[in-house]
Amino acid sequence: MKMIFAHDHFFYHVNGNVYSAGKLPYASFQRYFNHFDSISVVSRYKEMDSVAPNWSISSGANIDFFKMENQSSLSGLFLKDKKRIEELYALVREADGIVVRLPSEIGIMVAGIARELGKKYIAEVVACPWDAMTGYKSVKGYLYAPFLTLRTRLAVKNAWGAIYVTDNFLQKRYPNNRAIAVSNVELLDSTQERLAKTYPKKSIRVGLIGSLDSPHKGFDTIYNALRILTNRNIDISLHIVGGGDKYKNEALLSNLRIKDKVFFKGNIKPGKDIYDFLDTTDIYVQPSNQEGLPRSVIEAMSRGCPVVLSSAGGMPELVTPEYLHEPGDYQSLADIIARVIGNESEFNKCVASSIKTAKIFDAGILAIKRYDFFKAYCNGIADDH
Repeated sequence: MKMIFAHDHFFYHVNGNVYSAGKLPYASFQRYFNHFDSISVVSRYKEMDSVAPNWSISSGANIDFFKMENQSSLSGLFLKDKKRIEELYALVREADGIVVRLPSEIGIMVAGIARELGKKYIAEVVACPWDAMTGYKSVKGYLYAPFLTLRTRLAVKNAWGAIYVTDNFLQKRYPNNRAIAVSNVELLDSTQERLAKTYPKKSIRVGLIGSLDSPHKGFDTIYNALRILTNRNIDISLHIVGGGDKYKNEALLSNLRIKDKVFFKGNIKPGKDIYDFLDTTDIYVQPSNQEGLPRSVIEAMSRGCPVVLSSAGGMPELVTPEYLHEPGDYQSLADIIARVIGNESEFNKCVASSIKTAKIFDAGILAIKRYDFFKAYCNGIADDH
């Protein structure tokens, strides 16, 4: 059987091979190959001359890529390539199964075509478009937010079924009557040796993973919290993994006098390299103003890192309220970090809690839920035929 996967993700095309900057390597499509013989990925693309060291190979056996221009711009929304849209209709018409990952303009487009052609599709809901767009704090973001949100809600509502990365948050905003909660996180095998997370006696390493071009990750919040902690004579440093430059905000770092306390690691290849970074991290923070259920937090918890999170999106599902702060509240963030690192029993309690919570996301458990869901979907497709 043939399947379509539709999302706005940028894939990099280099000399006939296709790469992803971390989130969608070839291995991530295995969950679909359990049910379908071939996959056509409908996505944005960039033609590149060389391969970046942090990219993962996405191309492989029985997978092809249907290139789409950027649909998330005004010209992309209203000035469609008619020939390409006709080709997309033909692709959807021939497909047996369809998965649209939302929010995304390409996902919404394919969902609309599927409904028009009477095709059943699954919606994977990974974030809240309202929070994402308003988080830019721009006129364009505020104008686009209701437009994208309503169309996402409609696409999810009309899907055969929906898979959510949260337990409750996204389900309430974008409901579907046939739904399961399954995170997209892919933890390393539990047999991999985990470094024992011990209470740090001297210097504290705080970790954060996120694109420095994203306005949603709360970098200024952690910068200000770090200043408060250094003023308390706490020996602490912040280590950030992620590409981009926009929110490095070196002027703010200089004004806060913490420039020597913040280290930008750049992009790190997903998998073992990320876990090696987390194994050197004493405490992990995610001070975002918008999130679904970030895989980096779950990965950090699986390595025994105590985590301090904002209350955005689905993150309150991962920790108890005393380890949450409101987005932008750097004073509370600093106070929580200080409490966790200032008391060995509190630190050890957080380590144990993180490991316990991460077990919920065990690959075997999630794989069974996802497999049964797709099996029911495929059975429904077969009945239609």
